[in-house]
Amino acid sequence: MALALPLPILALGVLLALASAVAVNGSETMPGVVGDTTGLTTSIRLPASGQREVLPASAHPFRAGEMLKFSVEYGPIQAGYAYLEVPELKDWQGHPVYHLLARAESNNFFSKIYRVRNRIDSYWDTTGRFSWRYAEDRHEGPHRFKDEIIFDQDRREARYENGQAFPIPPQVQDALSSFYYTRCQPLPLGGTILFDYHASKKSSPLMVRILGRDRVETPAGRFNCVAIEPVLNAGGIFASSGRLVIWITDDERRMPVLMKSKVTIGSINVVLVDMRSGA
Repeated sequence: MALALPLPILALGVLLALASAVAVNGSETMPGVVGDTTGLTTSIRLPASGQREVLPASAHPFRAGEMLKFSVEYGPIQAGYAYLEVPELKDWQGHPVYHLLARAESNNFFSKIYRVRNRIDSYWDTTGRFSWRYAEDRHEGPHRFKDEIIFDQDRREARYENGQAFPIPPQVQDALSSFYYTRCQPLPLGGTILFDYHASKKSSPLMVRILGRDRVETPAGRFNCVAIEPVLNAGGIFASSGRLVIWITDDERRMPVLMKSKVTIGSINVVLVDMRSGA
């Protein structure tokens, strides 16, 4: 899913979907945020030594109708907007699903340099909390990419638009549904969470570090947050030298309000500017 583009900033419409989580690994404890040379985590606080804190699972962190709007900033440049939405509840082949949607759009100024119109759709089972369908339609400069994956949970295979099929573990997540799954999960501060994830024709576990607490101010308001960091092995602009940290609220909504990334191409911030709760 990584993109090797001249200015791949608004591929963050995809990165908004990144996160984690199936089971809490209670035996692992991450070191503190000491020695951070990127400046991403210096304000994050872990529990006091000897104490352990786990944010409880959230049964209903979002509902149909939720809309989150983010400003995408590449260094000092405001390059466009990204959206995370839950437009509706619908039926998918007899299964009730949430329709999940991520979009990214470059603004008029940035579009003169590199026009981006990206869209990702996911159909996510409302009770089983796994993916049934994933589709992406990316327009990035002169490039266009379009694909669809159908997850056959009974046969445990992912079928692509070109007819190829690949094995999947039970209740696998896609690149977008994984974020919404994460919002439901217990979060062990200083620990890790895992989930089975399928993208780019392969399935693999993704580990996410729960870094600690922080307070974040955005144009949409001030929020008490927990910071999480997916451990990325995607290569490209998110090679081992890159980092992505996501701040989500510590209440029942687990709403993303800020993302910061230090990668080989520079610094990227994704900041919440507007929101609408679901019904």
